[in-house]
Amino acid sequence: MQVCVIDDDPLMLKHLEEMLTGLGCQVVSAPDVNTALKQMALHHCDAAVVDILMPDRDGLNFILEVRRTRPDLRIVAISGGGRLSAGSLLSMAKGLGADATLVKPFSSSELEFALALT
Repeated sequence: MQVCVIDDDPLMLKHLEEMLTGLGCQVVSAPDVNTALKQMALHHCDAAVVDILMPDRDGLNFILEVRRTRPDLRIVAISGGGRLSAGSLLSMAKGLGADATLVKPFSSSELEFALALT
């Protein structure tokens, strides 16, 4: 499975890359939504793991835009919450089309389950 990972935090992005590689996935990474959309045009990804809170365009924008062209893409929305509660942000993501949601921090097995790898 090829997974696009979008997170503006470089440490979290690296951590997600390592988790997914450990699960046997091929990973395409992006530090922001615009880069992710370009990556998605170049690579046929089966899934995306997207952080909700990011500067400029957030993960909710990504979900809305990708759902128009890739209704088949499995989307896992992630969030630590920031100033808002993670639960309310992730509920919005689910309402916009995310297939699964995870609150940071989460385990490799939780990510595996969210991606429906098991």
